[in-house]
Amino acid sequence: MAHPHGISGLVGRLVTESEVHCNADKYYTIFKHHEDVPKAVPHLYTSVKVVQGHGITSGCVKEWGYEHEGKSLIVKEKTTYDDETRTIHHSVVGGDLMNDYKKFDATLVVNPKANGHGSIVKWTIDYEKLNDDSPVPIPYVAFFQQDQLSTMAHPHGISGLVGKLFIESEVNCNADKYYQIFKHHVDLPGAVPHLYTSIKVVEGQGTTSGCVKEWCYIIEGKELTCKEITTYTDETRTIHHSVVEGDLMNDYKKFEVTLAVNPKATGHGSIMRWTVDYEKIKENSPVPMPYLATFQQTIEDLNSHLCASD
Repeated sequence: MAHPHGISGLVGRLVTESEVHCNADKYYTIFKHHEDVPKAVPHLYTSVKVVQGHGITSGCVKEWGYEHEGKSLIVKEKTTYDDETRTIHHSVVGGDLMNDYKKFDATLVVNPKANGHGSIVKWTIDYEKLNDDSPVPIPYVAFFQQDQLSTMAHPHGISGLVGKLFIESEVNCNADKYYQIFKHHVDLPGAVPHLYTSIKVVEGQGTTSGCVKEWCYIIEGKELTCKEITTYTDETRTIHHSVVEGDLMNDYKKFEVTLAVNPKATGHGSIMRWTVDYEKIKENSPVPMPYLATFQQTIEDLNSHLCASD
């Protein structure tokens, strides 16, 4: 980074969570008994073979061929199963991902919904980049989201309306400083004008829970607007935004964004987490993946701005 106190940016976590109509055991089993995965989603997975151990036993090593952003890629990973919690942990040990990542672990968890109808499918990526130039693997979140949409694309497939996304990154900046620039929001457009062009309070006091703000921001080159109700919890450095009006309402019945800032256990730097909870208006409304990329960019660029002023 350009500044010694900028974002560390090497270690992070990404999560996508969606509701599906499919039975939890059925979804889990198709990934445990992996040979049917390329048949179910051949546009995502082209091949899978066991290169060490037994394919349905923890500790086995598999080689996957997959299509990602128009490229045919290979990955080798060590698999661990937990049948009781329907969890499969993939720890990458070889292949194309090793060009960018020192660590890349992908974990699938499938849980029945509380009402007994359908399941909640969650993919988590824990990564450590080789260097600052290595990309944050947001496209793999999109890949696993597409995997959820496609694997059970039949009458008992994904409901797809309700979901959750979150991104977590380590930064070297002070937690209170990062939290305060969002709570005292007036400096944000000046700090990252390519992301947020204006913010104004339209109801209440801007630093008090229950206020309503209007944001103008840029996503994928488009200038958009939203109004949201803000709730602050200073003790946990948490800001909750509940969207009530604006462009997002064209696609989403519910769109809530939560920022949480926590000091690292070592006392040096912080962990930033952005969470998006959404409910789409209809099946073909987009999963809000571009917002995840924007929040990652916010983490990186805002910390460069904040720490450069130290």
